[in-house]
Amino acid sequence: MSVVPISFGASENPPLILIHDISGSPFPYLPFGLHQVLSQYTIYGVSALSESSAAPASTHTSVSAWAEAYAALIEAEIGEELAAQYQGPVVLGGWSLGGILAAEIARVFRRRSAGRIRILGLILLDSHAPWCLKERMLLGPRGVEIGGVVVESAYFTPADMSHIIDLLGRTGQDAWPGMDDIGCPAWLITPSAAGANGLEQWFPDNRRVRRIGQDSEGCDHFSMMKAEWIEQVIEGVLDALKEMRT
Repeated sequence: MSVVPISFGASENPPLILIHDISGSPFPYLPFGLHQVLSQYTIYGVSALSESSAAPASTHTSVSAWAEAYAALIEAEIGEELAAQYQGPVVLGGWSLGGILAAEIARVFRRRSAGRIRILGLILLDSHAPWCLKERMLLGPRGVEIGGVVVESAYFTPADMSHIIDLLGRTGQDAWPGMDDIGCPAWLITPSAAGANGLEQWFPDNRRVRRIGQDSEGCDHFSMMKAEWIEQVIEGVLDALKEMRT
């Protein structure tokens, strides 16, 4: 596991810490660091890969335990830097599985009231409740399939992938507190129709939901992070950041 810098922005802007998706890679967030406005924020990506080996995802006994490990990683690798250079709260987020882990990490930092890292807000990029995400996943010979699309990973072994699916399957509606007790507001940016993410109870009035590609064909969970739609995703992130600071 490691924290990878994507861009270095102005010290007056809250840093973004973005957690990897099921692939284990922070690569999908690279366009954020190239955007003229969003690159004015310091952005870090949390990767499942360390300098020596892939993260042993199969050792985590629950989604919350996984988040505890990532919170400790963030604190160890950039906690001192954040405290010295920014002296304020940070924004957590992630695409797909990354958003679920980000919510759990926010809960961890909230419990550590004396810690150096405080959370300003949470941004979920088409994240789904664990049981919804599990229902969409199938482990095939080439990797995880989500909605018929194969997600290959150089970061996780097949055993890791299988274990992650099992963790999500065991995190049912009675076992996952969702956005409760995260200690900060949350935003959802998604191409999915209302009700598809399993998160609606935490966004009852849609005030913090940004739906992208709703009037066009071809925008889905995977294409939203590609060239045709990434600008809308970034606009949603910038809108969320603006609301957090007002």
